Amino acid sequence: MKLNARELEVLKILHESDRALTSTEIVNSGTELTQSTVQAVLRKLLTNELIEVQGITYSGNVLSRTFCPTAKSRDMLTDKFLQDFKCFRTIISVPAALAGMFSMSETEDERNQDIQNLEKLLSDLKKQKK
Repeated sequence: MKLNARELEVLKILHESDRALTSTEIVNSGTELTQSTVQAVLRKLLTNELIEVQGITYSGNVLSRTFCPTAKSRDMLTDKFLQDFKCFRTIISVPAALAGMFSMSETEDERNQDIQNLEKLLSDLKKQKK
């Protein structure tokens, strides 16, 4: 499934939030998003089961639905990332990509946790190979 830039932006906003968001909160979190665009994007993402309605809350004087991403959307975004990387695999090596990803860590603790997770993954892959 192909997603356009606005759809990806809405998914990113929802994944980065620690709670379900209303369409108005999504509009306020994005750049140059309008309510009508967000409503259309939410309809498409709901149809494709990439988001779900988490609940209903008051937004001012009106009831509004709150939305959150589904596991399917995380899997789809991971697949998209990997397909994009595959296109550049002959140019960007895995070590270079990983070094770039580690340099994006915001804190030393985050970086150390990523390194520990990678070490475990490599250990598990080596065990599978044997």
